[in-house]
Amino acid sequence: MRTQSAPFSVQVELVEGCNLRCPFCGLQGIRAEGPNKNFKFMDPSTLVYLMQQIVELRWNPRIEFAMHGEPTMHPNYVDMIRKAHEVAPHLQLMMTSNGGGLLRGDPVDNIVGLFLAGLRILALDEYDGINIVSKIRSRTADIAHRGYSVFEYPAEPGGNPHRRVKDQFVTLMVDPSKADKGTHSLITNHAGAAFPKNERQAGKRCHRPFRELSVRWDGNVAVCCNDWRGEYKTGNTNTDGLAAVWDGAAMDAARRKLYRGERDFGPCAGCDARSYRVGLLPDPMGHDEMPAPDAGTTTIIDAALAGPSYTPKVPRPWET
Repeated sequence: MRTQSAPFSVQVELVEGCNLRCPFCGLQGIRAEGPNKNFKFMDPSTLVYLMQQIVELRWNPRIEFAMHGEPTMHPNYVDMIRKAHEVAPHLQLMMTSNGGGLLRGDPVDNIVGLFLAGLRILALDEYDGINIVSKIRSRTADIAHRGYSVFEYPAEPGGNPHRRVKDQFVTLMVDPSKADKGTHSLITNHAGAAFPKNERQAGKRCHRPFRELSVRWDGNVAVCCNDWRGEYKTGNTNTDGLAAVWDGAAMDAARRKLYRGERDFGPCAGCDARSYRVGLLPDPMGHDEMPAPDAGTTTIIDAALAGPSYTPKVPRPWET
């Protein structure tokens, strides 16, 4: 089996669950109850072991704390950032948040606490009608006075949260359901958990299992972050090990299919997530080739899809 190049980014789910319930979010496909219910928190040992494995493998990804919940709802979110930074001080740590937990106490002190713990970029999603980011915006001068820049993105391109930087800054991002430009402007159907599946991206390559790895709160890894329910199961970083998951049979089988634009299995069937620079696959320079899917590929995919999903499915109206 071939070895896949290291991912560009590793997404870490500090929390499954959220303080909000946005209409465009796949959370509704895994939560029947409203906001602030049934949180699941990543254990420090899971995070530390994950970071240790990244260092041992000599990967150099961006670490993004986000995924299927609000990271600042973790009771020890600042300490979790500190632990990650202590293990891998050379890696860029980024957090995507709605800012909810930052309002517990003084938001400026909480933001500065994150930066002192090792966070490099704090990306705050602003949602219309939710008075969270607006409260933080009102403290922009105080944040700047403490030595950290604040950008309005995408109006200010310097606030692009996905660029590699050495600076520490806050970027206030326009409501993603209304953004028409920038790196977060395309709302997807979250593989059917947010909106009905469609065929807009049928026949097109997907870059995610080649460039991203998404680790859930308990160490489980699905094919990508858009698989909110975890239907396509690839392993666990605690029990199987990070390298075994990334270069495992389940990931390899998905890559074989998605390299050829075959979005016809599991959560990938009808997923409308758009991919970029897909000519540079499967390796960063686009020099390698992926073996074609075969009967063995189908068997592996069937095994990855067998059994219950990582998170119980809550059927959406179009799924009942």
